[in-house]
Amino acid sequence: MFRRFLLVSLLVTLIATVGIAAVPSATAPDATPTSLPSWRQLADTPLGRLVSGNLGRLLVLRSQLNVTPEQRAEVREVLVSHRSQIAVTVQSVREKRLVLRDAVLADEPDEEKIRAVASDLGDALGDAAVKAAKLRGKLAPIFTDEQRELIRQFRQERDRSIDDFLARAIESE
Repeated sequence: MFRRFLLVSLLVTLIATVGIAAVPSATAPDATPTSLPSWRQLADTPLGRLVSGNLGRLLVLRSQLNVTPEQRAEVREVLVSHRSQIAVTVQSVREKRLVLRDAVLADEPDEEKIRAVASDLGDALGDAAVKAAKLRGKLAPIFTDEQRELIRQFRQERDRSIDDFLARAIESE
């Protein structure tokens, strides 16, 4: 269950990164909307290297954590006991994200509407962050100081890789 928690965290980061990265790549002169790259071609791009690097870091973290069966059971218990709250929160964020997407993609975009629904999404993300912080407060004590340090280092490395990716993207413009 902890693995799923980490995977969801990584996927959220990747989705945000892909969303940010999609803007420059969509405006690149050689971008053709009808041709999608293969996975192998994607892996040879800066975005592909970012994604694969973060997945690799996640696999290394998983092996280094050495989560005991007892810890797994405790994490599962916490997550299962909060499943409905997590689902409601994720559903709210998803619905608001879809409304924003539709507002942005409208044939005649309305700036005020886009800003209003973006604000709604921001509120939903804020609610999700508060709930995540509370959930983290229940999960963190399950792990040893060493395990928490490994998780902290993983986050720092992931953040650094995303910062490097963004810096290179800005430099190449």
